[in-house]
Amino acid sequence: MIPTDALNRRCALFTLLAMTLAIAMGLLAWGPILPQSDAHQFADMRSLFGLANGVNAAFCLPMLAAGVWGWRAVRRSPWPDSLQTPWRWCFACITATAGSAVAYHLAPGDRTYLVAQAAVAGSFSLLLCSFLAERVHAGFGSHRACATALGVAALAATLSSLAASTDLRPLLLLQLLPVLLIPAGALSLPGHHTRQADWLLVLGLYALARVSDLSDDSVLLATGGAISGHALMHLCMAGVAAWLAYRAGSASTEALPEATDSGPVVQANTSLSTSG
Repeated sequence: MIPTDALNRRCALFTLLAMTLAIAMGLLAWGPILPQSDAHQFADMRSLFGLANGVNAAFCLPMLAAGVWGWRAVRRSPWPDSLQTPWRWCFACITATAGSAVAYHLAPGDRTYLVAQAAVAGSFSLLLCSFLAERVHAGFGSHRACATALGVAALAATLSSLAASTDLRPLLLLQLLPVLLIPAGALSLPGHHTRQADWLLVLGLYALARVSDLSDDSVLLATGGAISGHALMHLCMAGVAAWLAYRAGSASTEALPEATDSGPVVQANTSLSTSG
């Protein structure tokens, strides 16, 4: 009989494959998803220090700081290499995402927008690798797996740019996968370095970010012009990166064993893995 944990990991992999195919088929049936004609127009267009759209650019900086913090925190954490590798790549990509977002706001256009979206897709792909490396199989945390994830994101950006009009479907596919897969996996698969509550908080902040971005004008009006929905979205995403960086930085200093080829290591007593 197959052990329950091994069966659950196989089910997670099957779910990932099934969801990938389902979302891909759905996007194909939907047809091209093009940037809106006013995609580069935001509710808050204020300049800062003489820089056009400088306010929105400034709100990207917390995510940049969180990405650097996370990268440093993971390097100092006692996490096994199979987790450190994808998380370091992920935080590096988050830092690049923030930098590309700053560049986009300072020079809005289809090209800078596509670069920023490609960086986002890369971050999501590596976040999924990090999740799967901990809860499904250590192989997802290898350098080869991370390089493949980035290669897929680069391919998605290339396919989007080669379309007659920029088609965002390949990039949306990569951004949707972890958002849909992680809730199921976080609730059913054991994690020994992050908690279920961590992933639920991440998903909650991501949902708030999406809603805020869609309510760009309304949020700006409700806050008396203090902050727009798009800027709040950047802060929520910075919160996602900062929380995960905090979890890495607060990991127990007790050395943790490596994950095995058959799946994540089961450790009975670690303050990070069993708390909450």
